[in-house]
Amino acid sequence: MSIPLRNTTSRYGLVSQGFHWLIVALILFQYTWAWRIDQAEGIRVRFELVTQHKTIGMVVLGLAILRVLWRLFNRPPPLPEAMRAWERVAARAGHWGLYLLIFAVPLSGWMYSSAAGYADFWWGPVSFPSLVEPSETLEDSLHLVHQALAISLGVLALIHALAALRHHFINKDDVLRRMLPSWQNKD
Repeated sequence: MSIPLRNTTSRYGLVSQGFHWLIVALILFQYTWAWRIDQAEGIRVRFELVTQHKTIGMVVLGLAILRVLWRLFNRPPPLPEAMRAWERVAARAGHWGLYLLIFAVPLSGWMYSSAAGYADFWWGPVSFPSLVEPSETLEDSLHLVHQALAISLGVLALIHALAALRHHFINKDDVLRRMLPSWQNKD
């Protein structure tokens, strides 16, 4: 049986899974790229890495917009009935926190780049406008904001992953399985 495109009552559909895992992969790539930027020697290498980092960041932002639009018209499967009230609140807050940070990190990076006075070019002639006027003070502040948001995203994503593993190995429910690409569908 193939995975349905849309979410069902017991699992996420192929589109939701695709958005989820592609964004996860790109964000992990971004952390690696940020580390490489910090380690880079030479302005040319650093410039190329920063350009690639910004490009992937804009892709993540675009995918996040599409993911939220998809979610507006395609509700996720309900949380397990066995979850306590505080767990439901934590799960919903965690998901919305992740959505917020997936938008905030690339937007803060775009603002940081704008404050630094760099035009954001993406794959050739397609460019993005500056969000703020160039300012060294603002650049320093936005760099710190971008880093703090990226760290917050990493911490919240780790908590999210650990919660999914807890559901799988301790609670023994289908919370993790319903986001995994599986061709054994209950619906």
